[in-house]
Amino acid sequence: MKIYVEAKSKKHVNDMLASGQQVLGYNHSIYGGAGTGWYNVSDLADGDVVAIFQKTINGNPVVKSWGCYVKDKNTLK
Repeated sequence: MKIYVEAKSKKHVNDMLASGQQVLGYNHSIYGGAGTGWYNVSDLADGDVVAIFQKTINGNPVVKSWGCYVKDKNTLK
């Protein structure tokens, strides 16, 4: 799965996760279906992709960095 998280950077997301904050991301599935919607980063599977963005153009997120979720460390790599 790939979700989009609005944040300053991957470090910012990792800092929020480390402090116990709930970090939400949206699955922008172009095909719709059951996978589309909001997800808590901490509930992702190991290796799921997280796209970090700060702005959108025409409603679409402009990705500035990418990370893979590491479940046992609750962090992005």
